[in-house]
This record gives sequence, structure tokens and C-alpha cells, in this order.
Amino acid sequence: MPTYLLIDDDIGAAEDATLYAEALQKASDGTLTVDTLKPDTLPKTLEAIAQRKPDGLLLDVALTNALTDQKEQVGFDGIALAQQVRTLQTRGRATGAAALSEFPIIRFSKKDVIREYVNEDPTSDDLFDEMIDKGELLDSAAHAASRALSLAEDYPRVVALAKSEMDESALSEVLGCNPDFLLRLDPRTLLGLRRQGAPAHALARYFTAKLLARPGPLVDHDLLAVRLGVDSEKSEAWPKLMEMLAPARYGGAFGGGYPRWWWPAVIDWWQEKIDSEHLPNRLAATERIDALSAALGFAGGVVPLAQDEDSPGERFWHICYRSGRPVDPAQGFALLPMYGQESWQDADYLCLEEAMRDPRNPRLGPPERSRLAARLSAKTAR
Repeated sequence: MPTYLLIDDDIGAAEDATLYAEALQKASDGTLTVDTLKPDTLPKTLEAIAQRKPDGLLLDVALTNALTDQKEQVGFDGIALAQQVRTLQTRGRATGAAALSEFPIIRFSKKDVIREYVNEDPTSDDLFDEMIDKGELLDSAAHAASRALSLAEDYPRVVALAKSEMDESALSEVLGCNPDFLLRLDPRTLLGLRRQGAPAHALARYFTAKLLARPGPLVDHDLLAVRLGVDSEKSEAWPKLMEMLAPARYGGAFGGGYPRWWWPAVIDWWQEKIDSEHLPNRLAATERIDALSAALGFAGGVVPLAQDEDSPGERFWHICYRSGRPVDPAQGFALLPMYGQESWQDADYLCLEEAMRDPRNPRLGPPERSRLAARLSAKTAR
């Protein structure tokens, strides 16, 4: 059973951080243990971490309410502590000395604290494998617990990759697929994992912030449904359809907390089981449902996505970056890549309604602005 150490300055206070630890443990159904630690001086805090040997850390950023044994305010914050932990982990790996083992670190603070300490400065992001909003934890504890558990359980796989030759065998193991499948992926997808000498946390961050964070070769549950043309909330046969797609399920590092499906494998399944002549992106949602029903005998068990005035179209393929509505790319508006967005990741889209609400969005390039202006003019003329 993995154990996290929650380091927070509010342990024993009115808003006791122990409540968050208990919420995570309860949400994990007993598969996760969360202990707490109130920080002291930096050396003593690092010593306590080393002695407890946790499988991961949950770090608050602001430690202003913590006092040392001498009743002095601690002279560091959670970001500085995370940096020291990463330095010791990397130094230990490089020298072979028994410093700190490599484990996940999760940033665990409220949004107002992040605005004060971090704002729009992303330089500390790479210290953390994941970020959890403390203010929203009690409403989404199961989701947070699932991710924390998968990070702790699968970190050894990433550590093994960091120590390996990073050949196809090592990559296929950590990605949960066979070596031949790697040849079908855009080679740029794997560059972030082919970094000889990189510490495990740098590779783990590539998984959580790049490979699993945005659609590309991997898609999440909601996008999978959109690309199959299925309204998953209204479709009784959706769970059965998901079972059929089990061979396409991502089984690599952190897959337990970040459910994803390999899109190339979904296409293989479609061509073998559903329609060998027509790819789903060439079909309207209703046509995809007809093909699924005919091939699998669902007979009304799957319901097609329906268009509306806010997100018109029939060939839904993306999800609106803001509203979460399905988007037909012919009717939606592609956004320019964000800073740090990889070339192999899918573009973001706005549905018609969201684009009309924000026609001056700086991520709308000239062609999309022209299209949007025409739509706005037509709407005004009516």
C-alpha cells in the first residue's frame, strides 16, 4: 500500500490538513495511506522525509504558519523544499549514494496561494508530477486519489526507464505496448522519453504534462466517445462498447490514474470490426452509430451525438477547449498552439458559440478570424 507524506503548515490548525489526508485515504478505498508532517527547519524536514521513506509527497506551497522548534517561522516554501528533494534524488542517482529514493511529488495548494506564489511563472512546474487544488479536493477526492495512487505505484517503471538504455524494449515496457507498435507513432512523441541521463522525475513529468495531458496518440474517455459519434451518457451499450475496446486501452505508466486509449489501436479495431472501407472521421455521427449498431448488434443501445446551434456540424472530432461540447472541425475554430504545446499534440478548438463570445482571442489565427467574422456578419444580417 503506497504511503504519501503530506507536508503542510496547517496541521493542528483550525483548518486541519489532516482532513485532506483522511479524505484521500477514504476515497482510495484503503489502497492509499497519507501521513502528515508539519515542517521544521529545512535540514530537519529533509531528514524526516528520509527517515519516513514515503512513496510520494504532497506539498503545500505556502508554509507561513509553520514554526520551528525555536518558534521561528520556517525560512522556505514548498517550492524550495521540492527543489531540495529533487536535487537529493538526482544526486543520489548520479553518485549511487543513499540519498532519497525517487518518488512523485504533488503540489497541493489552493488557487489563491498559487496565484500569490507562482502566478504565471511556470519555472517550478517541472518539480512536480501533478498539481491538486486543495480547495476542490473534497469534491473530487476519488479522482485525486486515483492519480496519486497510480503515480506512486508506477514510478518504479519510470525509474527503470531512466536507468535503461532507452531502447525499444524499455520504451515498450513503460508504455505498455509491443515494440512494433512504437513504429506507428510519430517519432517526435518518444523524444521526451529518449533522454539519456535524465532523472526519473523529468521523464515522469513528460508523461503527466505531455503524453497524458493532451490528445495526440492517446485520447481520454470523452474524446473517444466523440470520435466514435456516441453520446456516452445516453447510450446503454456504452459500457459494453468500452469492454470491446479493451485491447486499445493504454497500459503504460500512470494509466491507472489517467485512463487513455491508443487512437491508432482504436482505428485498427474500427477497420477490423466495424468498417474496413470508411474511417470514422469521414462519417457523420449518425453514420458511425449505424456502422457500430450493424456490426455489433447494439440495436439502439448507442445514441449518436446531436448537433445544436452552439456547436453545429455532423462530423464531430474534437472537444471545445472551453465548453466541453463536441466540435465538428468544419464548423469549429482551431486555435494556435499554446506555448509549450508539442507539434504531435492535437490542436485546440472552440465551438461556434465560444468563438463568437471571444472573437479577439489571440490564439485565433488570421484564417480563423476571417471565418469567424463572416459567421458574425451573417448572424447580424439575420
